[in-house]
Amino acid sequence: MEPRVTVTPSTVKQKTVVTVKVVGAPKTCRSVQAKSDAFTRPVSLTKKTKPLMYTGRAAVSGKAAPGSHQVVVGGVGCGKWVAKTNLTVPAPNRSKVVKGTVTSKVGLFVRRQPTSASPVAGTVRYRQTIDLVCKKAGQPVAGNRTWYRVAMPKGWVTARYVKAAGVVPNCR
Repeated sequence: MEPRVTVTPSTVKQKTVVTVKVVGAPKTCRSVQAKSDAFTRPVSLTKKTKPLMYTGRAAVSGKAAPGSHQVVVGGVGCGKWVAKTNLTVPAPNRSKVVKGTVTSKVGLFVRRQPTSASPVAGTVRYRQTIDLVCKKAGQPVAGNRTWYRVAMPKGWVTARYVKAAGVVPNCR
């Protein structure tokens, strides 16, 4: 039986811990190690019996590049063998918040939903800078159907009276 290696979970964010398991490695190994450019350092795996396997926990680096990384496991003192598998690090979600400036001289209500009939969650003042998280279509206000989700106070403001300093992404 050829040694097989698994990494659980196989898709992880940076700065996470994974479990590396090898089944089918020779019994005579003095040590078994797992290496990957995604790991903070090589990991020595511990021998378990019934069934025979080697396991260990590895830390994924905060600097691990997004994409697929090869995990290579090999033994010392038990013949030349190598087992490989892949670990995927997804791209971090770096959704940028766009700044917006309130243009309504009387300020704006922040609504719980993108409609003027929704309850008020808070208010923002004239010329106040607010964080625009995303946008979506809602009830038209003075001909403008776009509403922005705002971070603080949490809720929605009409785009009719907010000047965005960049492109606001669509809400998912």
